[in-house]
Amino acid sequence: MEEDNSLEFDLYENLRQNLTQVLVRSGRELIEAERIALYVVQGIRDVPKLIASLSRGNRPDAEVLLALMNLLEDASALHKAKDLVLGLDEKKSLH
Repeated sequence: MEEDNSLEFDLYENLRQNLTQVLVRSGRELIEAERIALYVVQGIRDVPKLIASLSRGNRPDAEVLLALMNLLEDASALHKAKDLVLGLDEKKSLH
């Protein structure tokens, strides 16, 4: 079980680093790229859990609903990432 958690951590850390590099190459400052990548990874990490719970038969509804709630709770991170990508975060801080 610990190996699974380590593999999952490594996967998401690799995704975060790769996205950071892409964003830096596209002209973003490193700190901003890291923030965006962190928010994106935070927002997507529960997607596979929801997919798995929905694709398996005989899964208790409570497990599916818990996976859904976890995903929705982290969805705000994707909104933060979107605001940073679109520059809306800067506009909010100016007002």
